[in-house]
Amino acid sequence: MSPRKKIFRKVGSPPVLKGYKPIGLPYNETSIISVLYEEYEALRLADYSGLKQEEAAKLMNISRPTFTRIYSSCLQKLAKAFTEGRSIIIEGGDVEFDKQWYRCNDCATVFHHPDDKNKECISCKSDDIEHINESVRDWKEKQLSGQRNIELNGYCECPSCTYEKLHQRGIPCFSLNCPDCKTPLRRKGI
Repeated sequence: MSPRKKIFRKVGSPPVLKGYKPIGLPYNETSIISVLYEEYEALRLADYSGLKQEEAAKLMNISRPTFTRIYSSCLQKLAKAFTEGRSIIIEGGDVEFDKQWYRCNDCATVFHHPDDKNKECISCKSDDIEHINESVRDWKEKQLSGQRNIELNGYCECPSCTYEKLHQRGIPCFSLNCPDCKTPLRRKGI
């Protein structure tokens, strides 16, 4: 039986920021937690806008149980980031925007142009802008490419905790140690 096709989740507008970094800790690229746009939207609708889950689910074009899973996932990720002092990045997901959205890399303004022809920031007139819709599309392609790589290479896992790392061909898993508990890794599923 094949898995059900995911329905794109509607997101009204992207966040004004790309993520958060903890103050007082050095930046560590390996400890970033990724919050998906649909998780951000669920949090925004439920906690910022104060909507009931049923109403928020309708706006996102998903069922209420799916909304609950997305919302819970976001809360777990935020709790982990705050507790462990990890950075948060907001990116990707199975989302659909109602407009073409842009983010200025100079002044961080998030905006859309009704005619979609003017490619400069509406605030500072910079042409250094990110097309958010295309960034989500690129993220999806990267995930699919990564999924193909996982199918070919698999994972290395820690037998003592839940740490996993994508296996790199030519590097034996047992030659790597878990960054959390320092236990030698092993090939997952073997």
